[in-house]
Amino acid sequence: MIDLRSVEADSAYTHIFAYKVSRENHRALLGVLARISKVLKKHGMASSRIYQLGKTNVFKGFEGFEKALGSFSAEEIWIETDFYSSKAEFDRIMAKLTEDKEAQLSFGELRQITASRPVIMGEFHLLATE
Repeated sequence: MIDLRSVEADSAYTHIFAYKVSRENHRALLGVLARISKVLKKHGMASSRIYQLGKTNVFKGFEGFEKALGSFSAEEIWIETDFYSSKAEFDRIMAKLTEDKEAQLSFGELRQITASRPVIMGEFHLLATE
């Protein structure tokens, strides 16, 4: 059994998004995600990170994200990870967003930018740390 008592309090619950981003929307999406992150942090999110997929040397027997997500040369694949202390804290913050006008405007912009490409998302509970 893995002992999770040593896990940092701010990272036991993670919300992960995978984006397929057209190159022309790179700046716009990065800007709106920065504004959303600021709002989420205001309400208690621990931290957020955005990664862009680079050239991957895929190990034998594995598949790369490009194949799994069906990327094309005109698109970039981004992964966003938002960290929360718990599912309960995540739920509390999401409830606060319904009252936050800045959040509603930013999420509206996000929907416009990503309308032509599906955003894949999931909620993850921490199982282990090194």
